Amino acid sequence: MPDLLNTLNINSGTIQGIATVILVIITGVYAYFTYKMTKIMTKQIIPEIKISDIILGSSFEDDWFLEELKKQPEQIGKNSCFKFKLLFNVYNKSSGNGSMEKPILILRFANNNFEYRMFPTTKESYDEKIEEQGPMTTYRTIVNDFGGAIFLRGGDFQKIELEYYIYDPPKELLTHIKENLESLEYFIEFHDNLYRKCLLKVQKIQPETKTYRR
Repeated sequence: MPDLLNTLNINSGTIQGIATVILVIITGVYAYFTYKMTKIMTKQIIPEIKISDIILGSSFEDDWFLEELKKQPEQIGKNSCFKFKLLFNVYNKSSGNGSMEKPILILRFANNNFEYRMFPTTKESYDEKIEEQGPMTTYRTIVNDFGGAIFLRGGDFQKIELEYYIYDPPKELLTHIKENLESLEYFIEFHDNLYRKCLLKVQKIQPETKTYRR
């Protein structure tokens, strides 16, 4: 026993070093598995919303508009109405429920950074005939509220179609459209329910009249 104690005393520094190394290894392994567990738990409770296959149908790509722009640009005025149709797929990769705002559509001219922002149509109203008595006809107004957000359960996948309109476009926008249409770029911007902002450039642009879900 005395020999063992002497040996331990003599090699105490070495033994302490080995113990320290073992402790560091154990701590590292523990930290790694804690990180992995935290990541798994985070994925279960925090939504991870991704969108893909973005397609935009624009009135500015329609034959009627391009023909009018070429032959009678002065006719494109404040009484005009332009329509845009946005198609995309949205997927919640997490197990946690989440949501995202319906995207804002941004028209931006690359040559001078002028931009125009549009919100999607979230309500629809029309008059429904409910009674007709002689010359008197009674109507009621029906309002469909589509809401301003897209809700996704964990693992949920949706195909989205949104519409945007420009009624009586401002003069500055009309001037840019007539003079700089070739520099026009489209972006979509939205926040998720964790207030994370996402700005995406739309790559696939086509005529609005030819844009629909197949």
